[in-house]
Amino acid sequence: MPMRFRKLLTLLCVPILLSSCIRIPSDQGTDTDGGGSEGKDPFVSYYENMTYHYQTKVDEEALLTGLDTAYLVLANKTSPVGESYTPEDLVRLDNAVVVPWHQTTGLTLEACAAAALYEMLDEMRAEEVTDIFVTSAYRSYIKQQQLYYQYLDNELSTISEDAYRCLGYTYIKVNYLDQGKTQLSRADAEKVVLSYSAYPGTSEHQTGLCVDFITEDMGGNLTEAFEDTAAFAWLSENAYKFGFILRYPKGKEDITGYTYEPWHYRFVGREAATDIHFSRLTLEQYLENGTSH
Repeated sequence: MPMRFRKLLTLLCVPILLSSCIRIPSDQGTDTDGGGSEGKDPFVSYYENMTYHYQTKVDEEALLTGLDTAYLVLANKTSPVGESYTPEDLVRLDNAVVVPWHQTTGLTLEACAAAALYEMLDEMRAEEVTDIFVTSAYRSYIKQQQLYYQYLDNELSTISEDAYRCLGYTYIKVNYLDQGKTQLSRADAEKVVLSYSAYPGTSEHQTGLCVDFITEDMGGNLTEAFEDTAAFAWLSENAYKFGFILRYPKGKEDITGYTYEPWHYRFVGREAATDIHFSRLTLEQYLENGTSH
């Protein structure tokens, strides 16, 4: 990516230190590629002793937040950000990183997250991972409201694959198919929608700190097929080095409240991302278990 985007680094905020240690279960030990923190269990701070390796000339200051709480804001079903929340310093993403159908309207992202995103995409392309684009970034409350009710209308009109996944075949058979019904009740439709989309005011996209990635091979649809791409394989190993985490991992649905989304990455800063990556925690678990020295 063009080097000029690194001027966004000047927008970094004065950090407000949060916890630099996190608690992990004693049976969740893991290996690091640059130092580790053996002997500090049950409190582990991986990033403090980590050595980060890059192929490109990365300005590492772009990736650091000092554990500023502004970059650890939690937005989920139980921690809404509300209707009036708007992140500061939104910048428009360059057309080179977004999918073609967004180029006319543009996507925006918080400035520090955008700077880190450019650094990460530079690195990916240097390692010949080129089929990756951003299809969604910041969303306003109003935009999320529109999406939510669009999804709800879709689920009310038919019994979708998402409905079978969320409600179960037996439930649908007994309550709908056996009774000749071909449309969900509103209550069931809402339950299905909330399994994959946020109610307005609870979406992480409203923070301006997350992006959804897509590849040309995915045909314009965000599906678990992203898991089979070279982009996902690279992100799984390296996203933390640029301050990004896989926000909704597989097997953590009961904690995050959402189904597995291999395409959804959240910027938290390299310090927190390193600890979250190596401890295999969700953002919810990291914030809950964090403690000061």
